[in-house]
Amino acid sequence: MIMIELRKNPRTNVVWRAVIKLGDDNIVAAKVVNISKGGVLIHCPANVEVNKEYRLLLNVPHIDQTSDQTYQVHCKMRVLNSLLSSEYYHINLKFTELSDLHRCLFEAWLSLVSKYEQLS
Repeated sequence: MIMIELRKNPRTNVVWRAVIKLGDDNIVAAKVVNISKGGVLIHCPANVEVNKEYRLLLNVPHIDQTSDQTYQVHCKMRVLNSLLSSEYYHINLKFTELSDLHRCLFEAWLSLVSKYEQLS
């Protein structure tokens, strides 16, 4: 069965590390599980407030899969929704502040994955 992505910004599965800043000195490790042009889905052990903005640090691998280099992407995101599933919250976030350079990095990742999907 073929699934058709009807979202405005289709998602691409990834496994990246992230950190979300919950308060003054409170940061929590999280895992990015998919990305789109507009945002990310993370799994996080801590709950967040819907419609609130948070600062995140995403550890994005180099587009060249043979490189060990990673990029630390600092951004601000707004929580669209949060759902507890087993021991982790599945949190959908939308970019509200992202540099042009980092936006290009995300677009390069999305383009690369799209090319691989077309070949399969």
